[in-house]
Amino acid sequence: MKFSYNIFVLFVVSLFTACTTDININLKGTSPELVVDGAITTDTMAHSILLKKTADYFSNAAAEGVSGAVVTLSDGQNTITLTEATSNKGTYQTPANYYGVVGRTYTLTIDNIDMNGDGVNERYTASCPLNSVAHIDSIDVKKEHIFQKDMHAVKIWMQDPPAEKNYYLVRDYKNGKSVTDSIQEWGITNDEFFNGKYMIDETFIYFTDSKQDEKLQQGDKVTLELCGITKDYMDFIQEAQDEFWGRNPLFGGQPANIRTNIIQVLPANGKASPHGYFAAYSVTRATTIYDGL
Repeated sequence: MKFSYNIFVLFVVSLFTACTTDININLKGTSPELVVDGAITTDTMAHSILLKKTADYFSNAAAEGVSGAVVTLSDGQNTITLTEATSNKGTYQTPANYYGVVGRTYTLTIDNIDMNGDGVNERYTASCPLNSVAHIDSIDVKKEHIFQKDMHAVKIWMQDPPAEKNYYLVRDYKNGKSVTDSIQEWGITNDEFFNGKYMIDETFIYFTDSKQDEKLQQGDKVTLELCGITKDYMDFIQEAQDEFWGRNPLFGGQPANIRTNIIQVLPANGKASPHGYFAAYSVTRATTIYDGL
């Protein structure tokens, strides 16, 4: 008992006599690495692939675009070369009449860039299958009071496909303008609890009155966008959201880098660490007019 008591006294004395010291950590600059952001969907449009460089930790400048790359896209049957936008460095686009086809796998290839400045050009590639998505029969918007906040639930009527696992990305629009225009606001789910069922009046996403751009008034046009994505892309979105919002300190997992499907293939012994994600998915939408109830 005497031994334990002495340890306790020593701990208390140390606790009340401890001091703090500021430590300046010098984070040295690193070679920039490639960041890829873009998707091919079933919409007919000029699809964009963004290529950017990482920056030092304390950099306050916007991410620099990667210009002069040769970017090609293959669906297993045809290959096209994307065109860099003249007004937006590092943005590469398909023709305006391009659209993705369900069932095909899309492969993005990036050539003619030297991210580490060693004089040797690198090649990066990424592939993603384009999955189907169920058709939305209709949607409705209903006002609800949740956790002492006024919310508007977007309800859906839809048949989830049976005998298959589906993964969904959910985004919404008010009067034609996206209110989920950043990855941390996207909704994601799988069909674990409704696989093969016809969904009636099921809530898929919320508008909240606490955000000015989400406040609804009678007569507003509300659009729900549902995308059929892969499990890997859903996990990427979840990991990105966890990094943005922070993990639960009691129940969250260990910190880890966000996954990517971007792979360096040349040079063969390259040690680059690319980031980001190239996705392919199908899209369906439904629209309703909010009646104020």
